[in-house]
Formats: sequence, C-alpha cells, structure tokens
Amino acid sequence: MPLTINILGAGRLGRTLGRLFAVDGEFLLQDVLNARAQSAADAVAFIGAGRVVNDIAALRPAALWLLTPPDAAIAALAADLAAHEPLRAGDVAIHCSGALPAAVLQPLVARGLPVASVHPLKSFADPAAAAASFAGTWCTFEGDAAALAVVRPLFERLGARTAVIDAAGKTAYHAAAVLVCNDLVALIEAGWRSAESAGLDRATAQAMFEPLVRETLDNVFRLGTVRALTGPVARGDASVIQQQLEALQRHDPRVAAAYRALNTIALDIARAQGVSSTALLDAVAQVLAQPQPQPQPR
Repeated sequence: MPLTINILGAGRLGRTLGRLFAVDGEFLLQDVLNARAQSAADAVAFIGAGRVVNDIAALRPAALWLLTPPDAAIAALAADLAAHEPLRAGDVAIHCSGALPAAVLQPLVARGLPVASVHPLKSFADPAAAAASFAGTWCTFEGDAAALAVVRPLFERLGARTAVIDAAGKTAYHAAAVLVCNDLVALIEAGWRSAESAGLDRATAQAMFEPLVRETLDNVFRLGTVRALTGPVARGDASVIQQQLEALQRHDPRVAAAYRALNTIALDIARAQGVSSTALLDAVAQVLAQPQPQPQPR
C-alpha cells in the first residue's frame, strides 16, 4: 500500500519533493496546503498529483507530513497542525530547513509523532531542473530515531545520498552551505561589478569569467583548496593586493571589504602551500590588516 504524504507550504523545495514522490508508485501524495490557495493550486499542477486544501482542519490523515514553508513559519505551522485532528500517533513529520533543528516540531511530538529534519544540499531555484537532477543529492538528517528510520530510506529511494548530523552543530553546518552556495552567488556578483567598473559590459564579463570560474571549481574539488589556490596572495604579491584594494575601495567599499576578508582566508591557504616565503606572506598580511578607509561625507 503506498505511503500517504501531505505537504504544507509547497514552495520551490516542497514542489520538487512532491513531484519526486508523486512519480514513484510507492507514495501517494494526498493534500497540499499553502498560505494562498492559488499557490497551492500551482504546486499541485507542477507536482501532477494531490488535492488543494484551503483549511488545515480539512487535511486528511497521512503517514508522512512534509512541512516546507519558509523557516520563520515552521514552528507556527507545526503548532497549528498539532491543534487539529488528522494526526495519528506514530505518523512521521519532517521539515526541510537547514538552519532549524527538528525540535521546532515539538508540538507534533506532543501529539505522538516522531519528527526529523531533512536538508537537501541542492539549489531549488528551478524546481523542474532540481527534480530532474535530484539523484545523487546529499541530504542531511537529524531528529528522532523512529523518524529517521522511516524518512532516510525514503529519500534514498529518491536517489539521495544521506548523512546524519548532530543538531548541536546544525547552525555551523548550514552556515557552511550558505557560504559555498548563496555567498558564491554574491561573490560572483561582486566580480561582475568590479569588471563593470573596468569598463566591461556585464554580458562580456560573464562570458570571459565563466570558464575561469568553472575551471577553478573543478580544481578545488579535484586538487583541494591548497593546491588550487593561485593569484597574488599565493605569490605573496603585496603591492598588487594593495593596488587592488585601493581600486575596489574607490568603486565599492563593500566589495573591497569582501576582498579583504576572503584574502585573509586565502593567506591561510597560501601559508599551507609553503611556496611563497614567509616574508612575502607577512607583507601580504600587513596590507590586509590595514584599517579600511571610511567613506568620506559628501
């Protein structure tokens, strides 16, 4: 008999998981509840299964409750759900926040449901593409053992690679994901802005730097960060770094601050390389440690 699933808060992530579950005959997607009826209808259309529900009291019982609203809404949604009758002791509830522990679902625990959090390490900017490429995605889990015993095999069935993490370390784990995913986007945006300040139009800058970005990422995961690092910090070229900081400061102090912070970490990597001399790297450290000039009042 298929495992029944209800989705509450079917945004980009919820829609992606819903489609993955819907196309597998081992699952029966039942009800979809969103804050707006049209959003729920759009989610059901994308998923290709399920029924739009406009009232939490109208939800049917389900073996798996998938809560995928924005992080700030998870606790309140769990409390609202716990106040209604379709819950059965022993059914499982999960959320998919990378930042919040499973414990935010405590109101459902009080109703007899084991709970867990499942965080797929994947960008869901395009749900259709995310669903098509989900196989091989790493998903991290934490929560009740009874919940993990149910949901970890379910995600493995979808093609996920899985790992259990400690709830106490979840904030640092999620910060790592933000740095290498979301902040990578911001870093590339900073690069585009710097290129524009040099007179390049954005389309040309993107075309020029795309091969470099892709090659750098390939090197990082093939060689590791120590061997992949190149450039003025790795060479110990303090004068170039000084000039670049000054140019960035004139153009955009926020980009200059990011350059300074990131190259402080790059300096740690350069020291681990052991290629440039200590004296050269110490000179780089002195440049990076200089106070950032404050914007002058206009």
